[in-house]
Amino acid sequence: MPFDIIIDGRDTDESFDFSLRLDSHVVPGTFWNAKPSAGVPPALTLLQHGGPLHKRHENSDNLARSIVERTGSAVLLIDGPIHGQRRAEQLELMEMLGVFRRYWQDDAGIDGMVSDWRQALDAVLERGWADPDRVAWFGVSMGTAYGIPVCAADARIKAAAMGMWGTDWGQAERLIGDARRMTIPALFQIKAGDEIFSNGGQREIFEALGSGDKRLSTFPGGHSLTAPGQLDQLLDFVTHTFSEA
Repeated sequence: MPFDIIIDGRDTDESFDFSLRLDSHVVPGTFWNAKPSAGVPPALTLLQHGGPLHKRHENSDNLARSIVERTGSAVLLIDGPIHGQRRAEQLELMEMLGVFRRYWQDDAGIDGMVSDWRQALDAVLERGWADPDRVAWFGVSMGTAYGIPVCAADARIKAAAMGMWGTDWGQAERLIGDARRMTIPALFQIKAGDEIFSNGGQREIFEALGSGDKRLSTFPGGHSLTAPGQLDQLLDFVTHTFSEA
């Protein structure tokens, strides 16, 4: 599918926003450059933000910056299906979470997000911003809800750091089917006190993963990335993925 990419700023900036203009709609994205490395294209982490956030939320920026610093990779984000620049007004976090939950249960927009992610990846690789042989997925919560279908559909993604999503909100048949087709190495995290998704619903997703190399970790606390060692484990997994490529 033909597309145009409009960059806000310079593609040499630490990070910059862009608009990927497709025939039917626009995909809003953000790219974080890796630190320069003697002309060698960097690895690339595909980062999907959580359900109440957007690609330029403070939490998204902080996480992207941590990925660049810890893994040495560049980072690509796009807004969720009803998030950020895709919507006319921004909502408070808990209100946005409720809006997204209703959207997921009613429609979810999975096929559209898979297409948007794949075309955003096409655009980045076409411009030589990253190494096509070293691509990983990083996304917990909503990042897993869309990450599983994306990873199942795109063989360019070599590994996935995921978790904190279950079958409780619906679309279970679709997610379980995509999980079975997802065969890349995967790290999946569960929070023992998750107030949004049950442990059973999260384990159902993990157990369906078709990968012969999958790891399940449980951390204390609720639905967040704040447990001691939790973020470090995800970052170490991605770093190891790139070192093995």
